[in-house]
Amino acid sequence: MSIQKEMNLKLIEKFQELKDNYEQEVCWQDKDETGAHTVYGDVFTPFIEKNIENQDDKKIIEICNFIEELLSINDEYIENVICLSVLERIIDNKANLEYFEKFAKENTKSEIKKMISINVKEKNRKEI
Repeated sequence: MSIQKEMNLKLIEKFQELKDNYEQEVCWQDKDETGAHTVYGDVFTPFIEKNIENQDDKKIIEICNFIEELLSINDEYIENVICLSVLERIIDNKANLEYFEKFAKENTKSEIKKMISINVKEKNRKEI
């Protein structure tokens, strides 16, 4: 089983309420083999943002635990998907980030910190 398929199926297994959105996203692509960047960016991240806006602590805790579980696998592809297709969008909204960080676990917080540091360095480079 490919890593994309494994990640996609884990997402739907954990958050069954995403099944319809997931099916709509992958039906015209490669089904369960659709790239995890696409699925996590277009299905999971909007779900996270909606739950942040609703301040659904219970659901955000579930989401943070799931992200932490994925990051604990220590796989470069998984880390890239989580960082670039999920966390980057959360970081872009300061209010969302502040709320999300209250529930984020150790590895997730570490990735957020690295990403913010990289963004600051890139911004400083552009200003030079």
